[in-house]
Amino acid sequence: MIASNIFSTALDITSLERDFARADLEFNELDHSETSFEARIFLNNPNASDTTPKTLDNGYAGSFHIFGHGGCYGDEGHCTVAPRRRHDPRPAHPLTPAKKAVIATEAIRRALQADHQSVVLTVVPVITSLNERCSTENVLQFSEIKIVTYR
Repeated sequence: MIASNIFSTALDITSLERDFARADLEFNELDHSETSFEARIFLNNPNASDTTPKTLDNGYAGSFHIFGHGGCYGDEGHCTVAPRRRHDPRPAHPLTPAKKAVIATEAIRRALQADHQSVVLTVVPVITSLNERCSTENVLQFSEIKIVTYR
């Protein structure tokens, strides 16, 4: 397994509901066209790496897996995702960006106990499969991450 580009950012938690029954970390528009990987998520541990133990004491919030397509084997434009009309009954393009939700209730509760204005979210992508068409750089690509709480 190979650790790839580690992503870290601060998320504002000032408007976050504190009395929740469940809390998720949502990743939107994830790219899965390249290599397969596990994304390990840590809160308030910006130094997390692929060797960091996956425990609450280390800020571990959970993980998700991407089964990558291994790069494009078709002609130019073959892997380009074309938008579909709203009521198009055909299945979406196989490379349509994915959405992942990680239930991270206990880790988020623990992070909120520090009573800060933000929480540092660190995602460690660990490559689990690789071929000659895939790069090990920038395997974790997404448009948005957010904390969603439920009562």
